[in-house]
Amino acid sequence: MDTIDHNEEPNWVRHLNNMTAYAHQRRQHQERLAELAERHCYVRIGGNGFRLVSIHLDNPCGSLYVDNQAIGTKPSLDAVLNQAHFASHRIGPPGNGKREHRLQAHLIHRALTQPGKLASLLDCATLFDELFFLSDEFRLGDIRADVIALGRKGLQYFPVFIELKATRTLKRVIQQLEDITERMAEEPHAVAEFLAAASGIPAAEIAMIPLRLIIWPSRGNGKENSAVSIARSFHIIGFDEPAPGEFIFVLEC
Repeated sequence: MDTIDHNEEPNWVRHLNNMTAYAHQRRQHQERLAELAERHCYVRIGGNGFRLVSIHLDNPCGSLYVDNQAIGTKPSLDAVLNQAHFASHRIGPPGNGKREHRLQAHLIHRALTQPGKLASLLDCATLFDELFFLSDEFRLGDIRADVIALGRKGLQYFPVFIELKATRTLKRVIQQLEDITERMAEEPHAVAEFLAAASGIPAAEIAMIPLRLIIWPSRGNGKENSAVSIARSFHIIGFDEPAPGEFIFVLEC
């Protein structure tokens, strides 16, 4: 009879460990990543490697192309960076125009082209002395976070989980943030190693007590929905989009 090894590493942990290795590689090319971001290109990491994606308004978080073929995931960062020399954006009508993806692309572009200004952009300098973008579309098995960042307040570094929403649907977004928080609490050492690899901050200096942000449309009257007060462990940032791809952020609570 076959036996089950209850100490076997879950698939999502192996996936996370792969991303840690990829994040370390990507961090060695910060100047190149900033240059790519100026061209509205971004190197996303996942459990299987690197993928070059668009952060352009016309196709936010969509594919980039070489010889009219969409660029897929590759295990070699050098191969992806070489592809970036020849990559082109989508030709024709705008592609993926979801508001959440425009917001996501805008945050990534600003984080990479204006490092050190993400906290002020999001109007949350009272929460962070520094806020570093680390990754997006962060998947651990069937659980996903829109954006993973690292915050600093005083001498303390800590993970920041961010969910982006086109509508103010509190119940669903809270569940998503609770899910990623609980999943990461299962393997805090492995998560800290990922945060360290992506940021360059030693894992020993990162306190594994996350701060959670919800970013969604501002209320017209500037007042909180009464349901928001239930989410005391979350901070809310409202946004307005006066023109497509242009965002103004206000910390609500």
